Amino acid sequence: MSRLALIVDGQRHEGWKEVEIRRTLDAMADSFEVSLSEKWSEAGEPRQLRTGQPVVVEIDGERVITGHIDDVLPNYDAQQHELVVAGRSLTADLVDASSTAQPWQTGQTVLQVARRVAEPFGIEVVAEVDVGAPLRSLGIEPGQTYGEALMQIASYRALLLVADEYGRLVITRPPRDRLSTELALGENIRVARGRFTDRDRFSEVIVQGQGSADDTWFGPVASGASGRARDAGIKRYRPTLVLCDTSTDSSSCRQKAEWEVRRRLGQSRGVTYTVAGWRHQDGLWRPGDLVPVRDPWLGLEDEWLIAEAHLILDGRGERTEIRVVPPSAYDLEAVPEPQLEGTDLW
Repeated sequence: MSRLALIVDGQRHEGWKEVEIRRTLDAMADSFEVSLSEKWSEAGEPRQLRTGQPVVVEIDGERVITGHIDDVLPNYDAQQHELVVAGRSLTADLVDASSTAQPWQTGQTVLQVARRVAEPFGIEVVAEVDVGAPLRSLGIEPGQTYGEALMQIASYRALLLVADEYGRLVITRPPRDRLSTELALGENIRVARGRFTDRDRFSEVIVQGQGSADDTWFGPVASGASGRARDAGIKRYRPTLVLCDTSTDSSSCRQKAEWEVRRRLGQSRGVTYTVAGWRHQDGLWRPGDLVPVRDPWLGLEDEWLIAEAHLILDGRGERTEIRVVPPSAYDLEAVPEPQLEGTDLW
């Protein structure tokens, strides 16, 4: 059994009876919730945990989350007490906060902009991948949270923003690593549940855009840029039209149509596997890693991407729910930057 501790003001708080730690590619902050229920003892003292306190979550001495306590929920009587404590990574402040401050500046890379935004929060920003060229325009809307705005900017360079175990904001792009431990039905997989849908898939994706006119490229030719791609898995007639609101040509439209087919296929498939414990042979289960999957019931023998790892401890024991998807579900494509004039500040 793993040992989970909350470290607050240098003091370790252990003995938690129920644990949930959620780490996902779809959120900029990881989260935890722990609870215990026990009888009062003569020597027992209430745990001095308060909202807003800095906290480090450790599993067997390994740091998993660095953040703050969001919620403290005591429930007690004269004989026993129950305590629930929940919190998120340091990056949760970026997710929640918004301001009239103007930290946005063009001519800088996503990494430079993110560091400038995160500095007042005391949050470090690191990049695992090449962040690309400086941004030409930003298009930030008043009222957006810092997190929303940063994710929008990251999309201009096909980047993803997640938190790491130190509470840092990490600029990345899946896959992050390749695991040697496989998920195998009849071996480490206890339970599986899947979702397979064709609702957002189409027999043909047609991308139509507006070309950029010049002295030799104008009129119907410039306005008629388009590209097509077929999804061989959809047999009946189901076309869809995707419009580009930026200047493009037919080659780019065709590439976007092919990407739409791949992404829609990836997002239409997913399985959540439950395994015993919180670790594979090389460490804790983590989103963003590629894992070999061997599932004869689904006819699946391939590497899929971990989109979410949900670490759980309760009356049914210690386990991890691992949501895996085809890698194409996170096949990121750069979103065109907005066509704005001058310097774009929020």
